[in-house]
Amino acid sequence: MRRLLPLNALRAFETVARTGTLTQAGEELLVTPTAVGRHIKNLEDILGITLFEREGGLLILTAQGRQYARSLGRAFELIADATDLLVGSKTRTPITLRAYTTFLVRWLIPKLPDFQRVHPEVELRLTAAFDVVDFARDAVDLGMRYGDGQWPGLHATPLFSDELVVVGNAGLRDRFASLSAEEAFATSTLLVHTLRLDDWPDWFEVAGLDDIIPTHQMPLDDMSLIYQGMLDGIGVGLTQRCYVEQDLREGRLHLLSPNVLRRQRGFHLVCLPETARIPAVQAFLSWLANRD
Repeated sequence: MRRLLPLNALRAFETVARTGTLTQAGEELLVTPTAVGRHIKNLEDILGITLFEREGGLLILTAQGRQYARSLGRAFELIADATDLLVGSKTRTPITLRAYTTFLVRWLIPKLPDFQRVHPEVELRLTAAFDVVDFARDAVDLGMRYGDGQWPGLHATPLFSDELVVVGNAGLRDRFASLSAEEAFATSTLLVHTLRLDDWPDWFEVAGLDDIIPTHQMPLDDMSLIYQGMLDGIGVGLTQRCYVEQDLREGRLHLLSPNVLRRQRGFHLVCLPETARIPAVQAFLSWLANRD
């Protein structure tokens, strides 16, 4: 079994080594210099090692004492950090949100510094997943669903409705500018989300291009892959406008058509009715209601 040493003696030794005198150590520890000296003598007796050389009224660390003091300093810092973490976790209420990766990366996370500033008492934990949230199975407070917002037994908070735009990089922008819309789409690779197969046909209908039969398609099951494919010029993407607003402003991506597919259905955060009454959840949902 490892030897357990008196904590007061260890603290006294580390403080003297750091401050340089018994008097300063006593002031920091709120004890007399004599008490500090007794703690150090007790520690040396237990260890059987001289930690300080005593020369007149001075205490000079030995080589072993200097190394021991450095190690104890780090140990006390770890204790202080662990205590701060424990106390901080008691004063913050955790809530867990499960959502699509693209939503988290492209929409929510850029807005979170504001939420943390306004609600430092809430600790928001994020987890990414594709499948529909099941509160009987998943250990989360909030989930994300796509639809009309009507799900029996769930409280739904609308985030945004479909506003789908056609986007590509600068090379595709220049190519589309040199061709008719019909020829550009018919000869381009369309990046197709395998979980949203009706998006492209619906968009073509809105754009009056429903007679087009694309010759090249790349099926992808994650919007983040479509986003990267748009950036790298692999193909033409159809995406929520709110996901690419910053890319459009900064010139990384470009609108390839003025036509927009708008639908009433869209994305919602959902939770159980009793969860919606938790103050931390209420604070988060209220904050979301005021976001763009």
